[in-house]
Amino acid sequence: MKDDGAASGTGSRLPARDPRGGRPPQEVAARLGHHILETALAQFIAGGVEGTSMEAIAAAAQTSKRTLYSRFGSKLARLVAAMEHGLARYLDPIAASVPRGSTRKKIAYIARRMLDLSLQGDVVGIEALIIWLANHNPGMMRAQPAIGTQFGIDLMQTILAEASEPNSEEAGDLPFLAAFLFDALVTVPRQRILQRHDLHNTTRTKAAYIERALDLMAKAIPFLNEGRGNRLTS
Repeated sequence: MKDDGAASGTGSRLPARDPRGGRPPQEVAARLGHHILETALAQFIAGGVEGTSMEAIAAAAQTSKRTLYSRFGSKLARLVAAMEHGLARYLDPIAASVPRGSTRKKIAYIARRMLDLSLQGDVVGIEALIIWLANHNPGMMRAQPAIGTQFGIDLMQTILAEASEPNSEEAGDLPFLAAFLFDALVTVPRQRILQRHDLHNTTRTKAAYIERALDLMAKAIPFLNEGRGNRLTS
């Protein structure tokens, strides 16, 4: 597990408190919030929800329990905020870096990034926290019950919508198609790697699986064939 400095995302200590007291400047407050979220997430992943106390989070973050409660209100609210922060840190760069090119190229890129992400140790740890929260406090669930699933589906649906004709018959099928593609290209290989152990967690093996799956699906969904252009109707 990372040390507290690495968990904070920057590895640097926060500025010392102003000895005169009062509210910290906005920039410092934002950095403190980021630092607390990163530290809390690392603590929850390492110790689990029941094994992590607010005292431990405050000590690791070098802040006070009063600060934690004033910002988040409760341990479970702290947990939800830390998970959402962690997911955003991983997911936002994927949406920002989708390459130009054919629809197939974009879908393959999203699938590779989401599959790699879903296999990272910290992300597997976040998933365990989400499962715990779903079982113990389902009313608090704002994070997705599976790591980034809806994010990946929505991103794929956006790519598909860009490749479809406005108001076409295909448009109504896009939510189903996006979910189908995500499951085929991300959910299934992840389960094979983590649970069935019949697929190797290597860059070459994962890329080959995604390309082979796209080749197979392209027989029924022509726009996934790289040589057929970028439109669903091509």
